[in-house]
Amino acid sequence: MKHKFWIVDRFRFRITGKDPQRFVSFAAARGIRLAGLRREKTGITALAFGADHAALTALAVEGGWQLSLVRRRGPGRLLEALLARPGLAVGGILFLMLLHFLTAFVWMIDFGTLEPQAQDRMRELLAGCGITEGACMSRENLQTAQTLALQQSDIFGWITLNFTDGCLWIESTPAEYQAIRADPPLQPLYAKEASTILAVQTQSGFTAVAPGQSVEKGQLLVDVVRLDRDGKEILQGASGKILARIEKTYTAFQPRQNTQTFLSGQYFVETQYMILGHTFLQEATPLPEGALVQTDWEPLQLGRLRLPASRCQKTAWLREEETLTYTEETAAALAKRACRAQLFAEFPDAEIQTQQSKIEPTPEGCSCTITYRFYANIASAQP
Repeated sequence: MKHKFWIVDRFRFRITGKDPQRFVSFAAARGIRLAGLRREKTGITALAFGADHAALTALAVEGGWQLSLVRRRGPGRLLEALLARPGLAVGGILFLMLLHFLTAFVWMIDFGTLEPQAQDRMRELLAGCGITEGACMSRENLQTAQTLALQQSDIFGWITLNFTDGCLWIESTPAEYQAIRADPPLQPLYAKEASTILAVQTQSGFTAVAPGQSVEKGQLLVDVVRLDRDGKEILQGASGKILARIEKTYTAFQPRQNTQTFLSGQYFVETQYMILGHTFLQEATPLPEGALVQTDWEPLQLGRLRLPASRCQKTAWLREEETLTYTEETAAALAKRACRAQLFAEFPDAEIQTQQSKIEPTPEGCSCTITYRFYANIASAQP
């Protein structure tokens, strides 16, 4: 069996003994081809094919010559070593099979340049498609995740998911928004509140007021139609701002007691492992309904080596209702805040000049009345 692999080699040998040139003659007579013959003091060296190794060895034994190997070239020596230790060949084949098998699982997810908040959202999307570290990747799941990711137009301008050799690469560009100015609607603008006009900043339409003029609530500010010299109507959409000085009063009541929902400090944890496409629950405690659930994903590593496995830990924080009792000062402050919230809900661009407040405490709570003087845009499409 050992000489079987000489057939793929070439070797140089040295023949020593009495009259070594006769060895060359006998080899030629038997049809053995030799090359690179060199005469030496103790014998002759020559180059031969590995297929003739056995015949040359037998010829040397018959004639009483000594044949020694000088150099051997070819893969035969490696094949003999593998045959002597078959575990190496079997191990290599098993390694290639495992490599092909394991690369079908997700070892790592590279989110590229995504911000942490976008990474969390992308992680939830992938998990919904069954794609996590340790999951077996399928073409259907990857295509589904790609389709859903492209629908996230508020985050991504362009995104692609590429799965290669156990790694899922996410390449994306952020969404960009371009404001397109639409034509102003054919809707007149009216005064939200009785006030005094400070500035007219109309962009379109026909202005019906002037700075310094006092207007009533619901009065026409910017019209969308006017007549030309021939009595024909000219239509133009109304848009812009009418800045005015306004004085308005808001009232709010804050009870001394209020029921709020807080985290109780108690929580339940559910840990799930995904390893080579199989899911294992370490703690199968059912999560209570109505709890605040926090989900954390952690890829598993062995030192710096990523593994085809991940851990998903869900923490459910319990909530409970608690009755708060406010002091008189706290209730008054909350009532003032509620009045200010009413002002900015009605006039988001308000700039407050002065304010006069009146607090009326009662056993049940605090009533607050504030009169604001402020600047704001009073133009509204509703009369």
